Amino acid sequence: MSFMLIRAVIVCLLSWRCWVAGDDLSDPINKGPIKLVWAEENEDVELPCDVTPPVINDTVAMVLWFKDEMGQGIPFYSYDARKNEGPVHFPISNDLGNRAIFDISHYHHASLKIRKVTQQDQGMYRCRIDFFNSPTRSFQVNLTLIEHPSRPVIYDAQGREVQGVSRFFEGYDLRLTCQVSGGKPKPLVTWWKDGELLDKDVDVPEMSGAIAVSTKFTVNHLFIGKVTRALWSSKLECRAQSGPMSTPVVREVPLDIYLKPVAVKIRLNDDFILAGHPIAAVCETWGSWPAATLGWSLGGLKFRDPSVATTQRSNSTLSKLALVLDRDDDGKELSCTAVNHNFPGGELKEIRQLRVAYAPVVQAHLAVGYILASLREGDDLKLICNVQSNPPPSEILWFHNDTRLEHDVAMGILIASNTLTLRVLNLGHSGEYTCYARNRVGEGRSSPLQIHMKFAPRCRVGFESTDIPVDLGEVVKLYCEVEALPSDTVRFSWTFNGTRGDVLPVQNSKPRNQGVTSILEYTPLVDGDYGTLGCWASNSIGRQRAPCIFNIIRGKVPQPPVDCALYNESSALEVNCIPGSDGGLPQHFLLEVRGSVVGSELFQTSHTLQTPQSDQGEAGEVPPIYRTENPRPTFQLHDLEPGFEYTLAVYAINQRGKSEPRLIRNVRIMESIGRNLEQAGGAGFVINGLKSFIPTGETQNMMIIVIGVVVGAVSFIGIGIFIGVVVCRKRSRAPERSTPDDFTIPTYVSAQRIEPRVRYSSDRRRSQRTSLYMEENRNEPDLLSQVEIDTER
Repeated sequence: MSFMLIRAVIVCLLSWRCWVAGDDLSDPINKGPIKLVWAEENEDVELPCDVTPPVINDTVAMVLWFKDEMGQGIPFYSYDARKNEGPVHFPISNDLGNRAIFDISHYHHASLKIRKVTQQDQGMYRCRIDFFNSPTRSFQVNLTLIEHPSRPVIYDAQGREVQGVSRFFEGYDLRLTCQVSGGKPKPLVTWWKDGELLDKDVDVPEMSGAIAVSTKFTVNHLFIGKVTRALWSSKLECRAQSGPMSTPVVREVPLDIYLKPVAVKIRLNDDFILAGHPIAAVCETWGSWPAATLGWSLGGLKFRDPSVATTQRSNSTLSKLALVLDRDDDGKELSCTAVNHNFPGGELKEIRQLRVAYAPVVQAHLAVGYILASLREGDDLKLICNVQSNPPPSEILWFHNDTRLEHDVAMGILIASNTLTLRVLNLGHSGEYTCYARNRVGEGRSSPLQIHMKFAPRCRVGFESTDIPVDLGEVVKLYCEVEALPSDTVRFSWTFNGTRGDVLPVQNSKPRNQGVTSILEYTPLVDGDYGTLGCWASNSIGRQRAPCIFNIIRGKVPQPPVDCALYNESSALEVNCIPGSDGGLPQHFLLEVRGSVVGSELFQTSHTLQTPQSDQGEAGEVPPIYRTENPRPTFQLHDLEPGFEYTLAVYAINQRGKSEPRLIRNVRIMESIGRNLEQAGGAGFVINGLKSFIPTGETQNMMIIVIGVVVGAVSFIGIGIFIGVVVCRKRSRAPERSTPDDFTIPTYVSAQRIEPRVRYSSDRRRSQRTSLYMEENRNEPDLLSQVEIDTER
């Protein structure tokens, strides 16, 4: 057989039509196509012959059929259409020709039909077609009787022979090859499942180069993409059949399909998960073969906890997990994964997003656009309360220095949702701000947010107004202390308001400025230098609105206290007086006790007690036996010895000196106060004014003396009251005079309602005079703010 014949055989095999129409073989003489036709004995066959003209407008003239000859010979059947009377069919051989008939009703499917073929009918048939205008063309047909194939052999995708159960994976491809040998015609190899045809295509045998390794085998490759559960526990059949009328040869293949899990479900024992409280989670899966294993993870982290309990059945698995979650787990994903370890990629996952309930976590901060370092008085401020909680907060509150804030438009406090807006800031808004939130789980409070703001200088608390007593020619240092932020750029200036109401810068003075303190040395030289000094400060924010006031006044020695009285308390003698004028300076009080023995051998001094006729003046030359000081004219005396006569002197003292004494004379103690009270059961008596303590058990003569003293004292008091009334009436009629002493009582209005007004011309001379203080609500320009007073020259 030539190379062209082998090539024709290969082409025939690739065409998959050899068993139907025969193999195309090359005719070495006519180079016509060869068809291979298979038939069983005593059956009818058709030998194809394509008589289609190669060109249009051409027809068949004659068809001749030959058998078992390659070149020349006598046809056993002819078809002649050259005559106009019609085509003539002529069987030359009585046996084969009489059983044959040529059907040319369709050019392309024309065939020679032979009835009841026998073994002798096998052979090579040639069909020669002559056309009227086209060249002659020939076709060859090889008629062969059928032989049954061998028992099928099954191979897997790796080429291994399948002896028993064949295992496959759900969702993956299934590949099996069924191979038979022998058989005429070439057997039809098919795949079946439960009586249903799966694959009937016969595949080409393996090739080696351009030549088939073997042509005696017939194979069918079964391919099923993505194996389904329908094949689980089923059987496949491979059937080989040579010709449709022959009995097929069958081979069964049992299947074992590995299945993926069908479903995986997570169940929680409580949908409301509270932070810090344990919960139980259950995961169940089914449908896997073999049964799947379960794994847990939270937020992407796998659990490797012995508390995970797993139960496995034939195709289902149950797993239980104990959890204690906190607020950081809110929103995390709890996942349960079912895995069939016999199945590559055979896993299924269920994901549940956890919602953990927890108390609010609160943080307070400034809103976008607000900078804490640049806040100043008059600005607005907005704070935001960030709350993390589940469920959302039911209430959000704001606190300033632990005081709850309420929505108040008039006060500039605006609260809306989680924001706090403060309008027109002042120093009262400084301090700590906290945010409080509450939900049904609990409550939370933010860390304090400290709010500071820059502000123009103002007098330090307690230094707004000070009275400074000073004598003519005396140098006094005035300390002006302010509060300001920023404090490193504070500048000071001083003004003076004299008795005539003029506001002038302090002349011939150079204050020393130290941070937020200015020190001015001031010396009043004449009476006109007594008045009010104003200390002004400014920084980068602005100028001080109200000055720090220093009232320069003449200092005086205080007046003695008045209306001194004695009281007998439970265990002491109490002296109470009313303070007199303090002379414009802070004062305190001094009590001195002097005394001598009366009717006793023990004398404190050999001199007789010298007392003036009035209750004021010096208490005499007798030195005091007891001294005590007190901020108020109230004193208590303990353990005065009985049998002595005492004189009490009360003084008022300031930095200018000591006043004249207020004297209480002839205070006589006959028995110890504490002992007398104990014997009398705690009863006592009161002596007002100039009275003496006299024991109740004395003689009648002594009682007469006491009565005389009391009557004299009452008369003296009445005369004093009469004189006082007359003097007061005269003073009320006298006209008032303004003296420098009037500055002991400030004549300015409140520092919160004043502002200096002064204007100077370029020649530094005063062009306009006005009061040092003026109410802020007047719609006049701030004249003094236009003047830069340089006190450092």
